[in-house]
Order: sequence, then structure tokens, then C-alpha cells
Amino acid sequence: MFANLSLTVVTYFAYIAIGIGLTCWVARTLNVHGRVFLAKGCKGNDELANSLGRLLSVGFCLLHFGFVLLTLKLGGMATNSTEAIELVSTKTGLVLVALAVSHFFHLALYARIHGKPRAKGDGVPGTSIVTAEMVKA
Repeated sequence: MFANLSLTVVTYFAYIAIGIGLTCWVARTLNVHGRVFLAKGCKGNDELANSLGRLLSVGFCLLHFGFVLLTLKLGGMATNSTEAIELVSTKTGLVLVALAVSHFFHLALYARIHGKPRAKGDGVPGTSIVTAEMVKA
């Protein structure tokens, strides 16, 4: 069954699997670790924070799944296994750059919503160390 698949088709499947897998991993990581920031921004309303986290994850996945699929044909065709590996790695690198840009956008958005982190009672923003207990408070 798989003997008739061309190298291009195998390359496409590998790229789609890697791209979607990386997107799911980053979305889950952002959802789990961004939860604290969402809870703080929602003023302790856990239901709202959970709902907002899920909605952000769905939007993130839709955006990046679309990116993976739209860039499928970029980069030409692989005629041998070396070119196939190079093509998949180049496309995977492109996906990683897009995920990183989106990740930094999320961080900037969280920072804009919550302001710079600072300890309670500190008069100078951003000059003190913030602990996890301070973020949860």
C-alpha cells in the first residue's frame, strides 16, 4: 500500500504531522502556563479564565493549522531522500518561527493587559523580583 507513495507525498505527510504536532504542543503549553495570567486578568473568575484560555487555544490552533496547510507547497519538490529531509526541516523551521512570533505576541498581550510585574508596595515598576505567590495573589 505505502510502496506506491511518492517521496513528495511522504514529505507532505511528515511536514503536516510535525507542524500540527508542534502547534498542539505550543497551544497546550500556552494554555497551561498562561492560565495564571488569565486568572489574574479575570480577577479570580476561574470559569471566565478557563473559557478565555480555551478560546485563545482554538484561535491559536486554527491560525497555525492554516499556516501549516497554506505553506505545504512552498519549497519545491523532493527528488531524493536528502532533499526530502531538507525540505521538511526548512518547512518545520518556518513553522517554528511562526509559532515563536505568535508566542511573543501572546506574551506582549499579557504584559499589556497586566502591566509590568512588580512586588506589592514597590514604588518602582519592574525593579523587583516577582514570585509565583505574588502572581497568584
